[in-house]
Amino acid sequence: MSEDKSFLIQTHPARLGLLIFAGIVSYWWGLNSLFIFDDAPNLDALAFIKEASFLSGDFWEFVFSGEAGPTGRPVSLLTFALQAASWPESPLAFKTVNLLIHLCNAGLIYFISYCIAGILDQGNNKSGVIALVTALIWTLHPAQTSTVFYTVQRMALLSNFFMLMGISGYLHLRLKINDDQSYTPLLMMTLVVALCGLMALLSKENAPSLVFYLLTLEFTVLRNLSTGQLFRSWRIIVLVLPAIVILILPIIFLDTLQANFSDRFTFTMSERVLSESRLLWQYIGILLLPTTSSIGLFQDITVSSSLFTPVSTLLAILAWLLVLVIGFIKRDKHALLLFALLWFFSGHLIESTVLPLELYFQHRNYLAFFAIVFVLIYGFFTWESAILDKNRKIWLCTLYLALLVMNTVRISMLWASPINLAENWYVAAPNTVRNAEFYAIELTKYGPEGEILAAGVFTKAIENNPDNVRLPMHLMTLACVNPEVQRPNPQTVLQKAGILNPKEKNLVFPVQQIVSLSLEENCPAYSSEFIILLLKTLGESATENDKGMFLFNEARFKMAAGESEEAVAILQSAYAYSEDSGLLFTLAIQLINMERYNEALESIELATANIQEDNQIRTGTRSSKLETLARMREDVLKFMVAAQPAEPLIP
Repeated sequence: MSEDKSFLIQTHPARLGLLIFAGIVSYWWGLNSLFIFDDAPNLDALAFIKEASFLSGDFWEFVFSGEAGPTGRPVSLLTFALQAASWPESPLAFKTVNLLIHLCNAGLIYFISYCIAGILDQGNNKSGVIALVTALIWTLHPAQTSTVFYTVQRMALLSNFFMLMGISGYLHLRLKINDDQSYTPLLMMTLVVALCGLMALLSKENAPSLVFYLLTLEFTVLRNLSTGQLFRSWRIIVLVLPAIVILILPIIFLDTLQANFSDRFTFTMSERVLSESRLLWQYIGILLLPTTSSIGLFQDITVSSSLFTPVSTLLAILAWLLVLVIGFIKRDKHALLLFALLWFFSGHLIESTVLPLELYFQHRNYLAFFAIVFVLIYGFFTWESAILDKNRKIWLCTLYLALLVMNTVRISMLWASPINLAENWYVAAPNTVRNAEFYAIELTKYGPEGEILAAGVFTKAIENNPDNVRLPMHLMTLACVNPEVQRPNPQTVLQKAGILNPKEKNLVFPVQQIVSLSLEENCPAYSSEFIILLLKTLGESATENDKGMFLFNEARFKMAAGESEEAVAILQSAYAYSEDSGLLFTLAIQLINMERYNEALESIELATANIQEDNQIRTGTRSSKLETLARMREDVLKFMVAAQPAEPLIP
């Protein structure tokens, strides 16, 4: 296919070079940003990898210890394990790898765009410029920044990388298919779909979207390509049947899914699906009109409790039905409209429907945006206009790209300054609890004055979220360390704790902070008796796992007070609720101090058995824990020997 030589960048290497250069320029400023939110919980165990080597047991233990999803995501954890030497001192190293993966994805987006434009080109010879502009917009769009700079979103980057590899390989082989009954390309396509799909799945569980992306291509862009009966049969077996299975699985496991919603969230499955109908339109709005305030990780989301609450739910659903009906009616003349819609839905099918996940995350659009961008650019460059020739269109696209780059650079710079990033997100969505927490915690890093400002943020957040229990605890912590902070009323805190929603998440951090400060006698604002009462009150309505955590902290007070018998009893109750092996460590140490060696050995043996069976080791490594337990066992045996009464001398 000949290219229009009027376009300055005429070769694939030159276009890819421009794509990489623009990506580096746009994202460079945020590469040295800090680790945040879920980065530490997912990656802390890197500190226990003694050697980032394929021969290291610690290395492979980390790789196969994932608990972020059903598969454990070992491919993603493998890439993190290879960077163990950089944890936690060098966020730059981790985010540089994220950017490199993003740029590889950009190259694949260019290739896919070029293939699709070539199929649709019909002699216009504009495939190169369409592919380049599409790839540039997709790569440089501000909405992609959180996927690159939020370290653990490498999981999303890698999963999409393998899906893009699968789509690229599929297109390359698909264009060779004709009416001939040849098995070779079909075998190659099967291997591409299977291997790339498996690698994507072991990176993150949104990989089943690959099947739907390929079906979207087949029934829109590729529908007019000649095929034989053999290929059509292959397509049913390799693509259609797996897609049907994926769609049926939620129905089979409906009760389990609903139970997970009940355990984890304050909204139900139906409320999530209704809410997502609105959020999908919000995502498209961000794609078309990106602003700095709209790119934050957390937004103020109103849950749709019914079709009419809020009424925008019904309007959103009707709008989606309308565009889908139009897309199917006009599919012969305007197949690209249906392509954009089905691709977008394919990208959100796994993470924005019935699975028990958070309502909103920008990274869900990472690949879902692609078809919308492509269709808009393809339509723009194939639109015949007496005023806008190709060169003027290129200049307009260049101006738009320059605006995107400016916005992306600005957001990248915000990521490099945590306090500015936190303030930006908070101002954009002040009612979101996590935005308030992020901003307030960053403020506390600026000394007593920052703590007072943080207290103001928490106070306002409590007013906006009166049922939230975690926020008053953060404010209690500030009152402990700064006498100028007005402490929350103890009775009000107890009252909120007494009606704790069992689905309230992330209470561990503020509870541990308050207990530690009190035990260190650094919390004059609250007596230890009050904090113990608070722990008991929280435990009454908590989940079993959280109840174990509250009991453990209560036991810490008993140990500090020398009430060993009560401490042991509480620790045993805590383990009965949470079955956390870490509690057995504490229990064993307490029993050793009380010279109850046989019971200590029982705790050590139970902890050893649990750790050997458990594949979900997130704090430390299995080998390091087992070594610690072995040393404890040896010490206990020595203590037991030393405690034996000396045998009487035989005269």
